[in-house]
Amino acid sequence: MASSNIIWIIVAIVVVLAIVAVIVFFAMRNNKAKQEQRRHDQAEELRAKAHESAVAAQQVEARQAQERADAATAAAQAEQAKARAAQAEADAQRHADAIDGHAEEAAAHRAKEQENLRKAEEVDPYATRDGAMDASNTTHSDARYAGADDARTAGGPDVDARSGDPRIDESGDSAPTDRRSGTTERR
Repeated sequence: MASSNIIWIIVAIVVVLAIVAVIVFFAMRNNKAKQEQRRHDQAEELRAKAHESAVAAQQVEARQAQERADAATAAAQAEQAKARAAQAEADAQRHADAIDGHAEEAAAHRAKEQENLRKAEEVDPYATRDGAMDASNTTHSDARYAGADDARTAGGPDVDARSGDPRIDESGDSAPTDRRSGTTERR
């Protein structure tokens, strides 16, 4: 009995060891599955963070591209403003040159007018030596010239003093004249 007891004890120890081995095997297998799940979850978290980082980088790049576009637009607007300023300066210079040309032309016409008036006084038998007109022999055309000279020197409008002139109203005041069309505006 002693040897059969020893055999039963050895069999019992082997069975217990086999059960412990099976329990350890399933425990490690279960533990390994949990560990793999944890590692998978950790990898998913890292992938989510990477995706968030990629989205943030895309947003920053989009803002950067927008800023570049805004800077290019501002530069283009500045160039357009420079071009408009240069054009305005050229126009101003052209107008200034035209004004100078008109002033020279007007001065030439004034000189010619004075020369013609001087010649008229030389030819006119009623003019005196000092350029004054003999009041008893003054004609309508002489009065017109005298009135025009007075109007120019006084800074007033150039009016024709002849009676019946449509530019003169009944009160003797000159009616406004549209110089482009030559028509008289009545009030």
